[in-house]
Amino acid sequence: MEIAFALLADAANVSREGKLNVLGAFDRIHGVTFPLKWPRMVLVTRFEASAAEFGSEKSLEIVTLDADGKRLGSASGKMKIGTDQSGRSVKINHVLPMAMTFPTPGAYSIEILVNGEPKAAVPLEVVQREPQQNGQPDGDQPGTA
Repeated sequence: MEIAFALLADAANVSREGKLNVLGAFDRIHGVTFPLKWPRMVLVTRFEASAAEFGSEKSLEIVTLDADGKRLGSASGKMKIGTDQSGRSVKINHVLPMAMTFPTPGAYSIEILVNGEPKAAVPLEVVQREPQQNGQPDGDQPGTA
């Protein structure tokens, strides 16, 4: 199984017809105070499996790493590969809601492993912003990238 693409977004869903809808893709977020709690984002991934993989089960692991490679969190599960009517490769859209706490500003990465093998990495830059001094909200709230 391969990964056609993987990205972070504010929201996403897969329609009844199988269409992937993505809202607010990003690779950088801003915060004033740390640790920065980011209550909602989604990891959007499109997996592609060949006809030889039809009917098999794959182990998936999603790992969040800081710039030093330290694990901040992980999730794991299984994915059963169906079949495609045409006998060609099958595409599987996947949306994983996530909540994260980033201890410091810096470079982070969300790694996707299939059967223990790294298949994709989604970079995320977390930037510290100075608070505004005029009493106005700074706009750096979770949900805005």
